[in-house]
Amino acid sequence: MPCATADEVGLIELLDAVRYADPNTLCSPSCRQALEWSDWETSVSKAMYELLRTLENVLRSTISSQLTAHFGQADWWNARRLRLTYGTTEKIRQAEEKLRRAGVPLTPTTVQREVTLGFWVSLIGRGLDYETQLWRPMSGGFLGYRGRREPLHERLNHLRLLRNKVAHQDRIGGRDLAADRRSVLTVIRYVSESAARRLDVADAAIPALLASRPGTCSQRSEGAS
Repeated sequence: MPCATADEVGLIELLDAVRYADPNTLCSPSCRQALEWSDWETSVSKAMYELLRTLENVLRSTISSQLTAHFGQADWWNARRLRLTYGTTEKIRQAEEKLRRAGVPLTPTTVQREVTLGFWVSLIGRGLDYETQLWRPMSGGFLGYRGRREPLHERLNHLRLLRNKVAHQDRIGGRDLAADRRSVLTVIRYVSESAARRLDVADAAIPALLASRPGTCSQRSEGAS
């Protein structure tokens, strides 16, 4: 028999809670433990979002300041000598259109705040010779990084995919979230050791949540013994 009450079964179905449970931890599709997994996923997603929000702010501030200085204009994406991919220019266009519809004045600051983490990550990709056009002028903002552009882009793209999972309420508990947390701190440390240290101290939520992951339903454990 399922371990959940009739009310809990209704909640499990309403919240689609089973999707958030680790495999082989539930005694049935109507297991009370699914609600614990759903609550845990909500909490860990919120905590991870806060880290990723800080990462996005750091990337935006660092990249925009470096490219503004290099191209000599705050709206550096409009620099005449700069060639951007269609995807990059489309993200700018969509951000501007969204701001217009909301009645928000179009300024370099509002546009850059409107574009997504994926936009900033794409600027470190290959693009149209972004190695020369963008990475070389922006790399001065990553003083703690000594590697090539590609590994940094790969790391950031991995975190972008995590950000998308969080935004779309996908399950993230199957990932190595401790490694993801370290990766966020590593990238921030490339820009600012003090910012990374401050975030590391401020974020007590993820370590605590990882130490309190829901376990296997007792009925399933008893059935397996």
